[in-house]
Amino acid sequence: GVTRPIVQKIDLAAAPIMQLALVDPELAPEVLYERVRTEVLPVLGSREALFAFAQTVIDASRPGPMVVVPNPFYQIYEGAAILAGASIWCVNAEEAHGWRHDWAGVPDDVWARTQLLYVCSPDNPTGRVFGLDEWRTLFSLADRHGFAIASDECYSEVHFDESAPPLGALGAAARLGRTGHAGVVVFGSLSKRSNAPGLRSGYVAGDAKLVAAFLRYRTYHGSAMSPAVATAS
Repeated sequence: GVTRPIVQKIDLAAAPIMQLALVDPELAPEVLYERVRTEVLPVLGSREALFAFAQTVIDASRPGPMVVVPNPFYQIYEGAAILAGASIWCVNAEEAHGWRHDWAGVPDDVWARTQLLYVCSPDNPTGRVFGLDEWRTLFSLADRHGFAIASDECYSEVHFDESAPPLGALGAAARLGRTGHAGVVVFGSLSKRSNAPGLRSGYVAGDAKLVAAFLRYRTYHGSAMSPAVATAS
């Protein structure tokens, strides 16, 4: 019988041009290479990545798995949670409170069962941007309850002031001294910032352990980005 694989594994992380664009070019070459290799993964648009990521991190065998989502929300968050065997808890954005999400209003027993938190900043549809204090609150909750944060940042390069881009999850983590971005992964896309939704070009970046687990999952379910798309990206 067959005792070893007869098909070589496709390298889903092989899109070096796109990856290098996402990491600080001033880093030493060996450090740059290691961070590119372990912290950045090209994907075919952020939509499929946001959906598949839940299948990677949610353990449906644990009691009452929960996914917390902003509301209104991208429908992919809900579908991903359902397929993974989890329920969702919506955190409403209300005009009376400046469209801010009341994270403090989520019951402790919900946070205790939460395995994944989806956030979107700049927010869709309100455009609200999370500040450093809000990120600090979310990181603290994640540390306390052990859930992963999936930060949907497909609108991060759509803003009015070029000198003051929105603060993203990884930028906030760096400011707060959270080396390694523990528990945090961001999702980006060229669909909005370049008006190129048909190109299907995006990325996942953040916690190396989560990126490695996601890459392992995508090796079976996803597709590698073509060199043409990677170069154009």
